[in-house]
Amino acid sequence: MKIRAKMYDGVSSKEHDVVIEFTDNRRVVIASYGIDVPIDSVKISSRLGSTPRVLHFPNGERCKSEENDKIDEILDKLKVKRSKIHKLERSWKLAIASVVLVALFIGFMLTAGADYSANFLANILPKDTLDYASHKGLEQLDKHYLHKSNLSKAKREKILAMFKKLTNGDSRYKLHFRSSPIIGANAFALPSGDIVLLDELVMLDKDKELRGVLGVLAHEKGHVVYKHGLKGMIKGAVASTVIGYATGDLSFIVTTLPTVLVTSSYSRKFESQADHYAKSELKRMGVSSKPLAKLFIRLEESDRAKHKDDNNSNKFDWMSSHPATKDRIKYFMQE
Repeated sequence: MKIRAKMYDGVSSKEHDVVIEFTDNRRVVIASYGIDVPIDSVKISSRLGSTPRVLHFPNGERCKSEENDKIDEILDKLKVKRSKIHKLERSWKLAIASVVLVALFIGFMLTAGADYSANFLANILPKDTLDYASHKGLEQLDKHYLHKSNLSKAKREKILAMFKKLTNGDSRYKLHFRSSPIIGANAFALPSGDIVLLDELVMLDKDKELRGVLGVLAHEKGHVVYKHGLKGMIKGAVASTVIGYATGDLSFIVTTLPTVLVTSSYSRKFESQADHYAKSELKRMGVSSKPLAKLFIRLEESDRAKHKDDNNSNKFDWMSSHPATKDRIKYFMQE
């Protein structure tokens, strides 16, 4: 039994055409080079698809052959142990099972696995890390989306006084006033406890006491309390990593903190949880939740007017990814 191969003698890089013979008494012979050794002393690389096999001889010689099928036939006949990897590769049943297992693993990591990772990491990340990430995130927002607030000093002071009562003076929470024609009526919370309130949202609140704005701030505080923004970022990073690894493309661009914040891209579960928190906080402060419901109505009317003008949805709208507006209005109308 013979195969053709290219031999490298270990002295020079020059390759030599040789014929390798496998004898019935389990020896490997290359007559032209005086090689005659037991087959058990020759290391034969595992088969990987149609990749050429490499045979390593005891004295350093190395041969490469593309006759994979013939080598397999010879190894079977001489009862040489075959690579388990190649056996697995040749089994269509195992191949299908592997694909199913990989799909199940990816599915798990994109759902329950990502949720578990987000909940676990969100609870152990140190405050310094949250502060740093939030600081950098706000820097990027100021650079690309936000402008200086144009609210009057009196209105800012009024909102700050409400915010202080809402947070009980907790220094972890900080309120930032900004404006943004690009984003529009919006507010969002960073993982550190910094909350950004945009002029465009404040201007929609026609309540003299700005109780609608207070309700929005309570909602955003709820996101901080339940660490929704942090969990969302971690889940996004987990999902991107899993998909990138599975597809072999790790050059993906992970959703950045500013994008997560300005698009209010929380799950409906998170939004409902923040709504419940907002209502309970308003009740604690003795404030009606109806002005918040009325602010929602104005937000919806404003959004509808924008859609009518440009026939496009505003991806930055504070209401865009929240639960059904009618249900929320009904919920906050009930004292």
